[in-house]
Amino acid sequence: MNQLADWCKVATEYLPENSSCRVLNILQDTTDFYQVNYGDVILIEDIGYLVMGTETEKKFGLEGEPKPWVKGGIDLTTGEKKVIKLEFKEEFQCRIHGLKFSCMRNPAKEARILDKVWGKPDFMQGIHGVDIAGNNVRIVDRILGVSLDNIIRSISIQHYDYYNTVLEDILLGLARAFRAIGDLHEMGEIHGDITPDHIFVERSTGRYRWIDFDYDYKEKDDLTSHDVFEMGTLLAFAVGKDYLSYSQLKRTSPETASNLTPSDMLAIFPNQVANLKLVYPYIHDQINEIILRFSHGSQRIYDDAHALAADIARISELLS
Repeated sequence: MNQLADWCKVATEYLPENSSCRVLNILQDTTDFYQVNYGDVILIEDIGYLVMGTETEKKFGLEGEPKPWVKGGIDLTTGEKKVIKLEFKEEFQCRIHGLKFSCMRNPAKEARILDKVWGKPDFMQGIHGVDIAGNNVRIVDRILGVSLDNIIRSISIQHYDYYNTVLEDILLGLARAFRAIGDLHEMGEIHGDITPDHIFVERSTGRYRWIDFDYDYKEKDDLTSHDVFEMGTLLAFAVGKDYLSYSQLKRTSPETASNLTPSDMLAIFPNQVANLKLVYPYIHDQINEIILRFSHGSQRIYDDAHALAADIARISELLS
């Protein structure tokens, strides 16, 4: 049977009625992902995936930017919606605690982690395969939910009410998510890019689920501590109901801003406030102290994700 006609017949079930057989290409080589378009079928290890569009960036400040190496698609053998991540390698300089590192996208790392977290519901689920050119393509299940940053930013109540009515459930979700990262570290892996847009809250279960594991570093020193520091930054985001920058505080409360010292700021993002109790005096001391362990110059640091998760679960009880 003609391969194009076969996949075309299957694909027309998912394309608009007036687009009879609009499959433009059967793609077995995805090297040029800019040429992978709506209506194409990507063939990975004898399974066809119908491309339905290009995904966009969700990260704060880059919303809506296209990610041409990431496609939305449909598994033509099951009809399930998928995220199709084509091989894209980039390398750039970044800084961690003031030190220069070589950061990169590593599709093989993400594929490896997908295998290791298979069946573990705290992580996105998916499979991977190679096209005929050897490109590593990851086929990821869509999570029906909303990213944590969008959830928190969409809560329209004042911080005092958020702190007293909403934060407890968020901290419990984070405690479980951070335990999952601890488990990942015990598997010998790091997430590499822990941010609130990389946690999706599943609509049906409320479970916090990690996505996107392809961020990596050329330097292979122990990077689990960097994951943990990013978890501390995420905790500050959750408790503060967003990141709180020095420039923002200078506009809203110049007197408080003028009293800030480097030790009041986050170590990874020194323009972001760690000492949230200076701004929100009703925050419990124990909660503020945990965040301050991720501040510039702190001598009491976490080096274990499980320990941080346990302390977050404990401090959530203060909000009951």
